[in-house]
Amino acid sequence: MTLAKQLEFLRAREGECRLAAFGDLGARIVLRNSSAAAHPQEYLDDLCQQASRGFTLLDAATGPATPADDILVLTPGETRVFVRAADGSGDAVLCVCGSAEAAARLVAPARDLLAALAGEA
Repeated sequence: MTLAKQLEFLRAREGECRLAAFGDLGARIVLRNSSAAAHPQEYLDDLCQQASRGFTLLDAATGPATPADDILVLTPGETRVFVRAADGSGDAVLCVCGSAEAAARLVAPARDLLAALAGEA
């Protein structure tokens, strides 16, 4: 199954999910996405940049002993959840939802998707 199809399935799992994307945190770009509406690449890359900055700040605050692999960001009108691969590859799944509850429900499936891409599942 293609990555685009996997993102489509991830987005379909949660009715409030407007966008599911796969990005490279090192390059700070989105490589694939599934969305209910078209978004310019700049918007998608801004999400990836926000995720990269968030993980950098989180790592600095918590230290290497307790690395976190997800961030929940509340913005006016939407909730963003960023989940990074546990293998340190820099891969991440970025989702934009209508509520924090919907975004939180996508964390585990996003982790599973990243693990499958890394060949761990």
